[in-house]
Amino acid sequence: MHISQLFLPEVTDAIERGDLQSLRAVFEDLHPSDVAELVHNLSSERVAAVIRLLRFPKGIDVFEQLDLQMQADVLKHLGRIETVNILEELSPDDRVDLLQKLPDQTIESLLPLMAQAERDEVKKLIRYGENTAGALMTTEYAHLPAHIDVSEALDLLRKGAPDTETIYYIYITDSERRLIGALSLRELVLARPTEKIENIMSKDPISVPVDMDQEEVVQKFGKYDFIAIPVVDRDQRLVGIVTHDDAFDVAVEEQTEDVQQLGAVVPLDEPYFQASFWKLAQKRGLWLMLLFVGEFFTGTALRHYHETLENAFTLIYFVPLIVSSGGNAGSQSVTLITRALAVGDVKMRDFIRVLRREAGMGIVLGVFLGVIGFVRAMMWDSGYNISLSIGVALVGVVLTGSLVGSLLPIIFKKMGFDPAIMSSPFVASLLDGIGIVIYFNVAMRLL
Repeated sequence: MHISQLFLPEVTDAIERGDLQSLRAVFEDLHPSDVAELVHNLSSERVAAVIRLLRFPKGIDVFEQLDLQMQADVLKHLGRIETVNILEELSPDDRVDLLQKLPDQTIESLLPLMAQAERDEVKKLIRYGENTAGALMTTEYAHLPAHIDVSEALDLLRKGAPDTETIYYIYITDSERRLIGALSLRELVLARPTEKIENIMSKDPISVPVDMDQEEVVQKFGKYDFIAIPVVDRDQRLVGIVTHDDAFDVAVEEQTEDVQQLGAVVPLDEPYFQASFWKLAQKRGLWLMLLFVGEFFTGTALRHYHETLENAFTLIYFVPLIVSSGGNAGSQSVTLITRALAVGDVKMRDFIRVLRREAGMGIVLGVFLGVIGFVRAMMWDSGYNISLSIGVALVGVVLTGSLVGSLLPIIFKKMGFDPAIMSSPFVASLLDGIGIVIYFNVAMRLL
């Protein structure tokens, strides 16, 4: 049992009795993350009371651990001054993310109450495009000029550390704030006090443009194993950094969205239990309706081959076998390629390589299943020609499924759409109809 579950009955009872002293005693001994998990299932009004009870700084630490939707709901139960105090304590990127969850009217009423520096930061960050490095970055970073020595650098870092997100990496800028170098805190501490920064820094550090898509930023973290990565504008001026914790949040968010789309669900923008019943039904129902309509093609294809079915009714026994094999092969391919595109294993230029690889895979797997299908049909005394039809059709259906499932995500990516839209159920439904056409055309020729 998790620690938060152990305290839940005690906390719930104290809230019901209004015993603030007992609540404070319980929360003070817990880590902010445990407190956030503990209050997660409480109403936003009660969570607001807990934040107010814990006071600064513990209340702020707990608030930061809540998910974004809960934070926005909690602010509805706090006064404007309390809200502004919380906003000013958040890092710039988290502050902007939260403000974007609030109504425009609320933002307009809060901004004038914020300190000028924080207000300017909000206006600067909020103009960057959604899901870009600029929207993801924080402007609280450690930077130094190149001409000072190590001892001076350490003094400056000591003074500026409370206002920076991280000091594990220090970025070196020129007089116009252009990024010219970087060094780690380890390198700085181990260097001689009289050594110049320009002599120990790494020149031409890896950075990302402010308009880079956040998925590409995450890939940079995976490739270079950074704790933070600098963000620059078109003139190579340092404008912020993206930290590993923000990159991790994006990775989880993108993966969740891809998994939901692969399962034929319109992505949820909130946790499962926080989404209303009817909102969840709407997001699932839309895809189910599209898939249902798509299956009309399968029925139309079967009607078209009505005469063939009358002459060889045994063929109908193997329809589920044929269509499911194509759909399963397509689902495998679409899952593998969608994931490979997301993590950068497959690029747009790899179109032909993917085509060749999946064609070969489809033939090998199709022959394997075709042999099994042929043997099974012969065991049912279906006759040689019908058994051969099933074996040949399985090769064609599995080959087609592999090609369609692998190429559609790449095509959608090329068109600027999320490749995860090519969900497994969508591909399976598409291949059901194609499988029927292949199956009965093969049967018509062999029979």
